[in-house]
Amino acid sequence: MNISGLSFNALPPIDLPFRFFLSAPLFIIACALLVLFSGETLWLSRWHPNMLALTHGFTLGFLTMVMMGALLQLLPVIGGIGIAKPRLIATTSHILYCAGVITLMLSFVLSTNWLTLTALALLSLGLGVYLGAIIWVLIKKISQGDSINCFRLAIASLAILLLLGVLLLANRVGVSLPFITVDKHLTDIHALMGLVGWAGILIIAVSFQVLPMFHVAPNMPKYIRHYLGGSIFILLITYIFYAELALGLLFISHGVFAITLFHVINQRKRKVPDTSIKYWKLSAGTLLVLNLLYLLPDSFYSSTQTPFFMALPDKTMLLTAIFIYFYLLSVIQGMLLKILPFLSYTHLQQRCLIDFSAMQFIPHMHEFLNKKHGVVLYYMHIFSGLSLLTVIFEPSLYFIFAVFLLVEFVWLFVLMAKCMCLYFTVNNKINLSSKP
Repeated sequence: MNISGLSFNALPPIDLPFRFFLSAPLFIIACALLVLFSGETLWLSRWHPNMLALTHGFTLGFLTMVMMGALLQLLPVIGGIGIAKPRLIATTSHILYCAGVITLMLSFVLSTNWLTLTALALLSLGLGVYLGAIIWVLIKKISQGDSINCFRLAIASLAILLLLGVLLLANRVGVSLPFITVDKHLTDIHALMGLVGWAGILIIAVSFQVLPMFHVAPNMPKYIRHYLGGSIFILLITYIFYAELALGLLFISHGVFAITLFHVINQRKRKVPDTSIKYWKLSAGTLLVLNLLYLLPDSFYSSTQTPFFMALPDKTMLLTAIFIYFYLLSVIQGMLLKILPFLSYTHLQQRCLIDFSAMQFIPHMHEFLNKKHGVVLYYMHIFSGLSLLTVIFEPSLYFIFAVFLLVEFVWLFVLMAKCMCLYFTVNNKINLSSKP
């Protein structure tokens, strides 16, 4: 493991990111129940209210929740300094944000104005508190670097995402602003800022550190580290005015990233079997497949029958589902398999700096999250992803996807809970041993 250039002196208390991580799979479990409740009508349109609830459960409830927790740790490790008053900020933002996501999902399902207004207030406050603390660090106090610069772009995307989300929710309850037209194009900008800007650029930034650190892989090429994040952000802004051109270039940019990922992974020095690497390869392969699917003409998707004698779903829904499930979720799960045991071990190791005898209590890093259990999670993810594709083509099979989804994320929750319980058990032993 290569940890040169990283700092572990300003780590926040580990229970702060843990609460974000442990909350995230609960939202996907709720999504699985929503799929069961909604039936096959859920898949008729991406504008179906329950589909909007499902999408936001995945993107806000899981993806953003994990990334908010990860940033609490990544900023101190990569930049050398964390947010001020981390316990106050993390606790406040976590409570408000969780309540906001729950309320937002219910507002889509129940179509009630007061729930929409409540979600608007809670999400604005929760994300506002978090964003304010992170932006203050990124602007005022932190060192420069390729990952840090991409963090800035990802946070800028999250701020734009929040602003557009506020406009869209306000429009749902009849509040409109002059000079702003709330239409499908604005919704598409909102979605791209979340999926490609906030989540996508942050994943790119993290890859600069995670692959060399955990897998002894070479650094990403300079043209990727210096220009990819900025290019994607510029294309997202360009999309506002030239949608088709920008969207095509965004797919190509991610294709370049995928090819680079494969190259860097294959050049790693530590070529031992690793589930996290399988997730990275799955994600890179997904980006290449998405390029091929995007290049197929729209007429191919609109035809009633394909060469495979099967009607194709809506192109946007298909590409979005694949991007979220096989790319974003795959990367996040793969990184959790590395981050959870690493954080647990590192925090306990920091405790031992003032009492070396406490090292006897710290288990091996792999004991925090068993490798075989990670492999099981990976294959669960493959099967649930394939069941998602199946239900998109044949909505009547929604039950299969719901079951696979439920099993996968219950298993992820169990793995995370076991890791955290082991951490606190060992931490208590260290506390007891240090007492006179």
